[in-house]
Amino acid sequence: MENYSKGKNVEQALTRDTLGIPGLPENFVWMQVKGGSKMRNLLELALEEYEQGRDILWSGSGPALGKTISCAEVMKKKFSPIYQFNKICYRRFEEHWEPKLEGLDPLVVNRDMPMIHILLSHQPVNKDLPGYQMVGQQYQPPHKHTRSEPNKKYVQRPSSHKKTIIHDPGQMESYGLKFNRKKSNKNQIKRA
Repeated sequence: MENYSKGKNVEQALTRDTLGIPGLPENFVWMQVKGGSKMRNLLELALEEYEQGRDILWSGSGPALGKTISCAEVMKKKFSPIYQFNKICYRRFEEHWEPKLEGLDPLVVNRDMPMIHILLSHQPVNKDLPGYQMVGQQYQPPHKHTRSEPNKKYVQRPSSHKKTIIHDPGQMESYGLKFNRKKSNKNQIKRA
């Protein structure tokens, strides 16, 4: 590739018609997440719009997949019940490379990046469609209960529970281990 210089990048255009999500509501907010998007900014707008009754469509591709899913999960924890529909697909990017030397042809490299669309809706979504996710219960952390007895981790045990292990020095030396030998003091080393 040292004989080519990078030209333009062409992304596949995303429109409501090219999404391929059946039964997409008319009035929805489309949150297109990028790799550099700040989750706080995205969620502030999405939470406000969802509270006003508008459905939210999260979309992200490539390095923004994890952030897209995280934003949808935060909303699911905030609102209950919430209906979810997922669509996983690929988005095509074309990279154009121009030759630096005469006689070489220009190159077009097609890259397919994974993409996810997550629709969070107030109204039920068609359950027969692949990608429908059942309405789950809102996560409730387990209740902390008080213990009637102190934590055993911090209880001091009597010394009678300690076992004394006796090693056979001959057997240990056969394994290459040395026991019951005094270490020589550096000051006591004899010089020859």
